[in-house]
Amino acid sequence: MLRIVISWAAVAATATATAAATYSEDAVKAAYLYRFIAYVEWPPDAATSEPFLIDVLDSPGVAAELRLLLPAHPTDHGIAQVREVNDLHNLRALGSAHILYVGVGHERDLRAAQPALGSLSLLLVTDDPDGLQSGGIVNFMVLEHRVRFEVSLTAADRARLHISAELLAAAIRVFGGPRQS
Repeated sequence: MLRIVISWAAVAATATATAAATYSEDAVKAAYLYRFIAYVEWPPDAATSEPFLIDVLDSPGVAAELRLLLPAHPTDHGIAQVREVNDLHNLRALGSAHILYVGVGHERDLRAAQPALGSLSLLLVTDDPDGLQSGGIVNFMVLEHRVRFEVSLTAADRARLHISAELLAAAIRVFGGPRQS
């Protein structure tokens, strides 16, 4: 009987440890978005809004995770905030953001908005198999049950953003131009 109790206690402890170490896909994407702040340099004339603003389109789970994460983790820019947006056509609002995360299924909208978005110094992070072809600078992908990302230096140059070598080294793929230092 004691062996059974000990066995169940060991199984329960292992299950609890595994659950604590497992994060949802939305939580991992939110953590990446937060970490990107430290590895991207915006031009001096870029969005100067206070606070540092991350816009999220069509991904309430990522927005919720950011709301939990950001107040506890200040950046060099102060406390970052998240704002949910409804479309890509309100450029006045988007122009005050530093990062725009676009959830799955907006490839057509991104392509249509690309001429206007391209004029903003905005880190456009997509979550679509063709995200970089739609104008994204960083695109999330899930490989072997892990969230990874790829980077387009061409799109980063167009947005006048400098991506650090450390972030590029962590990317699964980097497209366009020479790697930035």
